[in-house]
Amino acid sequence: MNRIMDSSYSEVSTYWRGVKSTLSQRGLLRQRRQDGSVSIPQARYLVAPDFVAFVLDMHRLAGVSREQWLDSNLWLQLRATLQGRRCFVADSAGLAVVIARDPGEKRARLPQRVVLTADLLPQGDYTVTLGQGRNGTVTLDLAGNERAILVGGETGSGKTGTVKSLVAQAVRKLNADKLNLALIDLKRLDLVAFDGLPHLVAPVATEEADAEDLAAWCVGEMERRQAMMQAAQVTRWDRLPDGDRFPLLLVVVDECADFADSPVMADLVRLARKGRAAGISLILATQRPDAQVLSRQVKANVPTRLAFRVTDATESRIILDRTGAQEIKRRGLCLCNVGGRWQKVQCAFLEEGSEGEWVDAAPVGHVLGEVERDLVKFSLENLDGAFIVGRLYETFKGRISKYALADLARTWERRGWLTEPQRTPGGHKVGRTVTPELADLAGCTLDAPERDIVTSVTWRDMGQGTVTRPTADCDVELPPFLAVRGEVMRMNRNE
Repeated sequence: MNRIMDSSYSEVSTYWRGVKSTLSQRGLLRQRRQDGSVSIPQARYLVAPDFVAFVLDMHRLAGVSREQWLDSNLWLQLRATLQGRRCFVADSAGLAVVIARDPGEKRARLPQRVVLTADLLPQGDYTVTLGQGRNGTVTLDLAGNERAILVGGETGSGKTGTVKSLVAQAVRKLNADKLNLALIDLKRLDLVAFDGLPHLVAPVATEEADAEDLAAWCVGEMERRQAMMQAAQVTRWDRLPDGDRFPLLLVVVDECADFADSPVMADLVRLARKGRAAGISLILATQRPDAQVLSRQVKANVPTRLAFRVTDATESRIILDRTGAQEIKRRGLCLCNVGGRWQKVQCAFLEEGSEGEWVDAAPVGHVLGEVERDLVKFSLENLDGAFIVGRLYETFKGRISKYALADLARTWERRGWLTEPQRTPGGHKVGRTVTPELADLAGCTLDAPERDIVTSVTWRDMGQGTVTRPTADCDVELPPFLAVRGEVMRMNRNE
């Protein structure tokens, strides 16, 4: 045996004696000399931090077939001789017997399953737990290096369960002021469990038309945020002043292959390319890895990739640009490159039927800031509950910008804290009004009186006497605080 590293010689010698003894007992380690006698050959070896490899020259081993070296019983005997150390044969450029060294730190074995519990929630606002690796818990920063994630795997591999786990953790840690969700689930089976959360910018999209509208809205939101950042002269969304900072927008698509060659895919690519600075993150999942769907442009902008069990090496390359995922057999196990290293991770998943518990535990309570409370109070006391951006800006100029005030109105409307703008039967616009929920958050009581719906208008015409007409036929501008119950309001007008 040629000595390469003297410091490791004692350890390597111990391994070699065990290997030589086993191979000799099985009649595999023999070398014929030119004179016809037989001797035991020496071996070159390589020492690495995790293993020792003994390299034998197959051409110098007479009468030993490769099938004998690859016999599984041989490697079981070698492992027993080496006190349980892992070992295998590498048969490429010559024959190498590879033996695992004693690790400096004992690495934990991967568990068979990891059920998501509150104890797994990591520190950090936007940090979530992916699962358990050999070196400990593996986490993802949804607002940082792992803001764009591609998840691939066949049906039943644990892909969708992992996606739901990531979303559940995010909403459990963050309220709607720090996290907004845009969810697309055409299968109507998985992400719909999160419908109704205040974090949603719109109901979960379950139809192609709704998905197209939602993706387009996300692109518009990205452009709006970029304009706001440009006006504030900042390059990242989290560097905006506290009063103007917007929440992280997490876009999740359960089966992105359904949108191949569609406007939705084009919008998703735009979000992946330009959304990072504006605080937009993506999780794209697919069970049908296809090179045409997951083009180079898509993958170039989605650097974090998780591959669960796939059919063959081709699908593994499509997702990861390397093989390996086709060898995964266990549900919930993925191959990924997180933290700069390739590793296998047993991913955390939500137990069947537990989605509701995580949704119910989401922090839906919103603490209004001082300016927000004053806005609501002014609307109730001076505008009869109407949330009129122009009037509010005149009063609160210097405390909040008109741009931020308009954005706040849209946000509160999406959450159901302001009513949607309506139109009367005559086509006149009635603006947003404060809901009881928003009034409660501001510490106010909304005692709305019984008001009348305007169904007709009566006035005294100088030439015709008293005239009554339906509102649809009258050019009457109605104030926005006219409300919702009653029958008829009468008014006089001279023409």
